[in-house]
Amino acid sequence: MWRILFISFLAAHGLVHIAVWAMPKSADGKEPPFDAAHSWLLGDARRLAISLAIASAALFVIAALGLVGHADWWRTVAVVAGGVSIGLMTLFFNPWLVAGWGLSAGIIAGIVWFAWPSQTLVGA
Repeated sequence: MWRILFISFLAAHGLVHIAVWAMPKSADGKEPPFDAAHSWLLGDARRLAISLAIASAALFVIAALGLVGHADWWRTVAVVAGGVSIGLMTLFFNPWLVAGWGLSAGIIAGIVWFAWPSQTLVGA
């Protein structure tokens, strides 16, 4: 059960990046709570934001698929995905992104420092 939850979490966390950065603005005309294409450091950088979001999402999904296939490399890919995600959320910082930043940092910390989830827990 833990294995399925972790696979689902990795894939969902990755896909949320697409929803936040790569999706067009709301069809109902409502303004989003923040401008995901505006970086506090780089100004308007929509292409960079979308590129980093797609890269992070793809890496999270690949890590999830690696875990599905019991691949040994899924942890490495998940850590890289978390790093790309943190970089993206730092460059395009908004208080709305703090939870996502924490989730990505938790993935990195869990895998690198706490060796979690264990191989016996998730099977890979």
